[in-house]
This record gives sequence, structure tokens and C-alpha cells, in this order.
Amino acid sequence: MANNAQSKAQKHPLGFLGKLVFSEDVYRRVGGYLLCGLLLFVVAWVIGYFLLPEGFLKNTWLVDKIFGVKGSETIGTWWADRLGETFKLFKWEISTEESFGTWGNVLFVTVKVFAHYFFFALLFVLFLNRFKVGRFSLALFYFLFYSFLTGLVVGTNSYPYPAQGLVRVGALVTFLRFGIWVWFSYALLLASTVDWTWLQTSSFTDGAWKKEGRFWAWPRLAGDTKEVFIFGLLFLLVSSFAEARLIVYYGQHLF
Repeated sequence: MANNAQSKAQKHPLGFLGKLVFSEDVYRRVGGYLLCGLLLFVVAWVIGYFLLPEGFLKNTWLVDKIFGVKGSETIGTWWADRLGETFKLFKWEISTEESFGTWGNVLFVTVKVFAHYFFFALLFVLFLNRFKVGRFSLALFYFLFYSFLTGLVVGTNSYPYPAQGLVRVGALVTFLRFGIWVWFSYALLLASTVDWTWLQTSSFTDGAWKKEGRFWAWPRLAGDTKEVFIFGLLFLLVSSFAEARLIVYYGQHLF
């Protein structure tokens, strides 16, 4: 009987996803999370594109930033007063006010955007990974929910930036410019910290939570999990920089 049940599970079209999600290998876990998230993203995109109005999720924390995106209107002038109207870099002569006004704001806004995404990663990935129901960490449920919501954002063109090309379909290009890297970094952070369990229970109906360790103890990272965790933070930083470039390009840092 047990062999038959196992055989049926292996033959199930999505059975291999379970093997990936609960694999001991961190890279296989990442693949499992991304595949599951991608399925939900596609379903949500179809729902958003065909059934929901455009801009349905605008002015929500899915697209807005907790710490804002306000830059500095004087940073270029400040540097121009000290370096002069132009400065030379190798053989190029560069406008001080324009270059520092642009890239100074990109770096400044990058810090704000990164702080926003890291706050959500800290709260909904690293913190929720401290709790496990059966074999599932609560952070996995958040990642799947986030994947679905992101699909709705893209499908309804709810980004505050103009769509790249054809309006709603063009929102996919915007997603590929930075959103996909945020999503990817969350998967990396989730996979590398999935064993940081503090409290565990067998099911949602079971009120008995068992302690697996101390809440404030910083779990050790080693080998592949450490690499994946570091890559997760780096991808989060890179995605923040990419989004900050869009924000400054469209002048939204001035409002």
C-alpha cells in the first residue's frame, strides 16, 4: 500500500515540485520555490489582465515605498559649487550638476528602496521562517502569496512607472527590469533560512507549538546556504538600484 501511494505521488504531474520544495539541497529548494511561484504568477497575471481594471493595485505597498522615493533637488548644485561646472574623467568632460544630480539621486533612492524591500524580507521571510506548520514554513506561504500579488500588479499595470511598450503587456518589461530580481532574491533568502525554525506545530488546527530553539539565537549559515543567503541580499540590492534608476529617470524622486 505504501509503495503504491508513493508510486502515485511520483506519477503526479506536480509531484516533482514537492521533492524540490522539501529537498535538502538549497539550490533544488530555490528551484522548487521559483517554479511554484511562477505558476501562481502566471495565473494571477491572467486574472489581472483579463478580469481586473488597469491600475487596480496602484497606491498600495506592493508598488509604493514605506520610506518614500524623494531624492534631493540640490545635490547636483552642491557638487557643482565645489568641483566647478564641469570635471574631467579620463578624456571626457562631464557636467558636474547633471551627473551628480542624476547618479547621486540614484544612489540615494537606492538606499530607500533597498530599506523598503529589506524591511519586508526581514518581517515576512526571515521572521516567518521561524515558524513552521508541518513541513511548511510560514515564510513559504508568504512567498507564494507575494508571487500571486505580483502577478496581479503586472497584469493590471499597477506600477507607478510608464509601461514599456504596449500598455499592459509592457508592464511585463517593467517587471523584468527590477521586479523579477526582487522576487528572485526573496526565494533565495527563503531557501537559505528555511531551517531557522523556532516554533513548530503539526497543523494549523493543532494549537500545540513545540520549541525548536531560542528565538534570539542567530542560526549559523555555512556552505551553500551561506552563499545563497549572500546572493539573496546582493540581488535585492541590485534590484533596488535598477528600480531607483527608473524612479530618477521618470523624475519621480522630485515629488
